Amino acid sequence: MRYLPLALFLAACAGVSDPVWIKPGTPALKAEQEYLACAARAQTDFPVASRIRSSSRITVGTSICRGWFCYGGYSAPDVHEDDPNEELRARAFDVCMTTKGYRAVDLPACSTQDAAILQSQPYDLRGLCEADGRIAAD
Repeated sequence: MRYLPLALFLAACAGVSDPVWIKPGTPALKAEQEYLACAARAQTDFPVASRIRSSSRITVGTSICRGWFCYGGYSAPDVHEDDPNEELRARAFDVCMTTKGYRAVDLPACSTQDAAILQSQPYDLRGLCEADGRIAAD
């Protein structure tokens, strides 16, 4: 019973996927090429600039030590990595795809691994799903 909330959260997230980019009537290969071109352009314009930062951790309470083990106190800093260009890269990609006439849509993840990938982008999205970033039919 202790892990039920975690299991429910994971089950709810299982069907969530990234949006796919739609431009009805476009061949799937051309859509893939334009997607990759926009991703490459955004990566070139706003490259990954990872920075490792640390911040001091504040501990409320006291620590109790018995031998080599201490409870309740912690003095090590929080260390995290961030990329200041991540948001700009995402915006540049979105603008590139929108300029080419695509729009982002959320499709459910396909329930089977043998879903048929569509060869052309559809006009009607009913009954379709997303498989590895591609539009498919279960």
